[in-house]
Amino acid sequence: MIIGIGADFIDLKRIKGLFDKYQNNFAKKILSKSEMILFKNKPYQQKISFLASSFSAKESFVKALGTGFSGIYPKDISLHKDKKGKPFLKSEVLQVRQLFHHLSITNTKKYTLSVVVLEK
Repeated sequence: MIIGIGADFIDLKRIKGLFDKYQNNFAKKILSKSEMILFKNKPYQQKISFLASSFSAKESFVKALGTGFSGIYPKDISLHKDKKGKPFLKSEVLQVRQLFHHLSITNTKKYTLSVVVLEK
C-alpha cells in the first residue's frame, strides 16, 4: 500500500551558488559522514551534482513522509547505491528500512529531479 509520494526539483545554479559561497560548510549541512567521504574526492562539477542529488532525494523522502525536515536534518539521512547503481536512503535517526521506498533521481546539466514512493 502506498503511504506517501514526494518529489523535488532543483536548479543546479542554486546549489552552485550556495557551494561557491559557503564551500564545505554548505556540504556539511546536507551530507552525512559517509557521503562527505565520497564527496571530498570528486571534481568540482561532480560535487555540485552530488550535492543536488543527495539533497533532492532527502527532500523527496521527507515530503513523502509528510513531515518535512521537522526533527531531522538532511545530514541524518544518507544516499547510497546498490551494486547495480540503484539509489536508496539510509538513516540512523529515522527507521527508513521499516518503510519500503522507491527512489528515482534524474540529473541533467541544469537540473536534478527526484521522486520517492513510500510503501508499507
